[in-house]
Order: sequence, then C-alpha cells, then structure tokens
Amino acid sequence: MSTANIAHASTVTVKAGDTVSEIAREHNVSAESIKNDNGLDANSTIYPDQQLNVADQNSGSNTYTVVAGDSVSKIAHDKNLDTDKLLALNNLSWSNSTIYVGQTIKLSEDQPQQAAQPAVQTDSSQGQQPQQAQGTTAAADSNVAQANGNQSDISQQAVNLALQYSRMNIPYVWGGKTPSGFDCSGLTHYIYQQLGKEIGANTIAQEQHVTPKAVNQAQPGDLLFWGNPGSTYHVAIYIGNNQYVAAPTEGQNVEVETITPYFMPSFAGSVN
Repeated sequence: MSTANIAHASTVTVKAGDTVSEIAREHNVSAESIKNDNGLDANSTIYPDQQLNVADQNSGSNTYTVVAGDSVSKIAHDKNLDTDKLLALNNLSWSNSTIYVGQTIKLSEDQPQQAAQPAVQTDSSQGQQPQQAQGTTAAADSNVAQANGNQSDISQQAVNLALQYSRMNIPYVWGGKTPSGFDCSGLTHYIYQQLGKEIGANTIAQEQHVTPKAVNQAQPGDLLFWGNPGSTYHVAIYIGNNQYVAAPTEGQNVEVETITPYFMPSFAGSVN
C-alpha cells in the first residue's frame, strides 16, 4: 500500500478487499482515528482507489487517555498492541485491570510510569468516586463505566474472550468446538459455555437462547446471525464499533471483522 507523508499524516490509497480495521492495524493507529480523520461513521463504506488520511505513526503519542467505554483489551486491540504487554506497562494484571476515565495509559516504555489512578480526583466531600470499570475477575476487558451504563459482566467477559481467541491464530475447523479449531457456532458456544451459559451447539439452536433485535441495536456481547430466523447459517459475537469476532470459513483463523453491506448480518440477539 503506497503512502505519501503530509504534515504528520499519510495519504493511503484503498485497495480491493481493504477494511478500515486492516488499514488501522497496518499503520498502527486506531480504526476510530481513521474514521474521525476522514469523516466516516459506522455505516460508511470505503472503496478501491479512495484516498484516506492516516495519522503518521512516528508522530503519535506514547500515551492514551481513557474514555468512557474503554477497556485494556479494547485499547490494545485499537492500538495493535499485545494485551499482556499493555497490562504490564501499566502495573495491571488480568485479575486487576480496572481503569478510569481520564487515566493516562502508557503505550510504550518511552514514557515515565503512570499511576493507575484518575487524571483528576473528585472531591471526596461530595461523596463522588472516579468513573471506573465494572469489576470482573475474568479479565482485562472490564469496560469503563458509562454515566448510566450497566452492561452485564457476562457480556463484557464474552467480548474479552472473543478478542483473546482472535489473537491466538485458531483455525476454522468444520464442527470445531475447542480452541484447537472452531467453526462459527462452535466459537460462540464455547465462549458462552466458559461463562456458564448453555446456548446450543449450532446457529439455529442459538437463536432460541437470545432476545432478537435489529443489527443497529446490537450491544457488545450480543450474537449476530446471518440468514432468516429458523434457518440461519452463520453466527458471530459483536464486540462494538461495528466489529465482531467470528470463525469465518475454511482457510481462515478466528478474527475480528467489520460489518459491511456486502456481508450484512440479518439480525442480532442478546443472550438470555
């Protein structure tokens, strides 16, 4: 992919088959920054030969300020970093991964160590606490709390597990139901089974364990289905930001993919 540097940014020419997520990973920037820099939203489509502005990774910051909805795993994914290394850089662990809105997270060793605390302390006399992640003992994907957000721990943990498996080079295997190889429904079944939820071993069975909703109403941890109710043929786990984790097809590994008009889910569902 050819680029031309222009004032701390590169102009990237989209190739056939490119996605915003793939371009972001290639240039070590977040997908959200590309969307923001190019006026894209969740429903936007990119086309071959389209020119996109991408921030120059050499001029980027070595720190990141946590915003509502973030988690360590999400930041690592967006910044193309290893979650374990990001935890270690910030004196965190899988069992102690709470982060706060306004906290400065180190992305590399080049910056002084940041304390795991909010950037601005609230006045304790007002009885306020810093915005922090809903606690889960399972992992580093404890999302930072929204002002009125109450996303379930199970949904958060499902997203975390899905992201972990997407980094493990797990191959697609027809009928596969373990980390040695998954098919699409085997992946979703295994993840929710680890969290104490039995949702069935195939797509049609899994339909019976969700509350259906429109795709544009999907929340992280929901299942996405392709096909008509009662005859679905593909399923994945929605992780937010118009992305999902799936075991796609033979010859591919479990991976993060982006919802596109060319392969649009038919409906979503919250696991009951």
